[in-house]
Amino acid sequence: MALDEHPPDWPYLHPPRGTCTIGCRSYGECHCGCGARPTWSQISHAATRRVEGRPFTFVSGHHLRIVHPRTGSWSRNGVAVDRIRPLLLWLREQHGTIRAIAIMLDIPESTIRGYLYNRKRKMVPPHNAERIVAVVLAHRKPYRPLDTWEERPGLREVPTVRG
Repeated sequence: MALDEHPPDWPYLHPPRGTCTIGCRSYGECHCGCGARPTWSQISHAATRRVEGRPFTFVSGHHLRIVHPRTGSWSRNGVAVDRIRPLLLWLREQHGTIRAIAIMLDIPESTIRGYLYNRKRKMVPPHNAERIVAVVLAHRKPYRPLDTWEERPGLREVPTVRG
């Protein structure tokens, strides 16, 4: 992405790279929405859109939450980690180790540890959440249609044969 290009859902008038412009509604705050304060530029450099004495648009590394072309906007539209964490804890209880879960899910072990133990993490990318839920649901007993046909379970009427 070029410096002057905006992501499709970028709500600000200035580009996402470089420093923020005066008058921006998020001036002095990280534009990913975390509320942290980014550092201020010490130099002016036109090619990278830096202006001395103005805050950067993002805290270091947070631009990947919004701007990176492969991540989409999962940091805002992902699945809350509080909904995924109990599933991972249950899987760890069933399979013994996080490494076993990582192999089963085909997700790096460090990523799963981040979902479990990093309290700053708020969202899980939808594709990883879908994998985790699919593995948890695979442990369910198969559905048997004849278990639900009774109107009042346990009170079966014995058919009578008339002849």
